[in-house]
Amino acid sequence: MILVTGGAGYVGSHACKSLAQAGKEHIVFDNLSTGHDWAVRWGTLFPGDIYNLHDLRE
Repeated sequence: MILVTGGAGYVGSHACKSLAQAGKEHIVFDNLSTGHDWAVRWGTLFPGDIYNLHDLRE
């Protein structure tokens, strides 16, 4: 399992697309401050802030 932080942004969403095409299982972790939930087409979005321990543990 691969954790992609910032996966709802431009670069992160393209990284997720490449991972999906390679058959790699991944999840997207993003606080959506500059990214968009609609950009997460590959993988599952877990909204949260990497600086928040509670979000990371979830």
